[in-house]
Amino acid sequence: MKFTLHQLKVFGMVARHKSMTQAARQLHMTQPAVSIQIKQLQEAVDIPLIEVIGRKIYLTEAGEKLYQAYQTVDQELEAFDAAISQLKGGLKGTLTISSASTAKYFLPYLLGEFQNRYPQIDIALKVTNRNEVLHHLSQNQYDLAVLTQLPDDNSTTAIPFLDNPLVIGAPYDHPLSKEKDITLEQLKGQLFIYREKGSGTRMVMEKYLKDNEISPKPTMELSTNEAVKQAIRAGIGLSVISELSLANEVALNQISVLDVPNFPITTQWHVIYRNNKKLTPVTENFISFLQEKNVAQNIP
Repeated sequence: MKFTLHQLKVFGMVARHKSMTQAARQLHMTQPAVSIQIKQLQEAVDIPLIEVIGRKIYLTEAGEKLYQAYQTVDQELEAFDAAISQLKGGLKGTLTISSASTAKYFLPYLLGEFQNRYPQIDIALKVTNRNEVLHHLSQNQYDLAVLTQLPDDNSTTAIPFLDNPLVIGAPYDHPLSKEKDITLEQLKGQLFIYREKGSGTRMVMEKYLKDNEISPKPTMELSTNEAVKQAIRAGIGLSVISELSLANEVALNQISVLDVPNFPITTQWHVIYRNNKKLTPVTENFISFLQEKNVAQNIP
């Protein structure tokens, strides 16, 4: 059984994206060229690796095993490339991160600082919802993930690096916005805006409401932090929201932070990777960078 490293890389891209078109785009190849490489690889191993049902691509059992092998080889080659770069006098390589959407208020600044320190590193950041971040993590599609609420299993390592205070945001002219020591009774009957199911912020909010026997009136569910802020500004209701995301709205008197007992609730941002992930010098340096003292001072 003989096949080339190039064929393995092409297969890895197809397996990752479940698409010949996406793989071709990532590899700067034509789609027919990708198809030929996959055909030759399957002939070399003499067993089907993918199945096309309708217009969707699925991996066979053999394909899954080969994809796992590809991921191991790809990690080793990336680690080798980064190590060689260090021996030549500079840190070079790639850093890919999948992050929950609220991290966009601070993570780009940290990445900018890191890239200024190591200008030869290429960085890709995917900002999305928590469920997709967990999917990326489980499929080993990105080097690192950034979340507040951790996965439920023990397959990952999580390192805290930044406090994430959560507050209750309200329209600036809300009747409770000028109140001090707001009681739980005053919160009962208020409209609350929810993040989407699976959101870390929603998990914290639902636990707080349940623990304090508050059953809010039903209102809208929104999938992004920005949408929640706009809904608060529009007077639709209250919401638990990251204080890191409210600096501009509070300064412009568009949103008020309510004085509620036990708030802010402080969670933490974590950088996460799979336990079986071989960290490259680039990822190791980035994790160390995040752990530096007073990292928050780099955030405007």
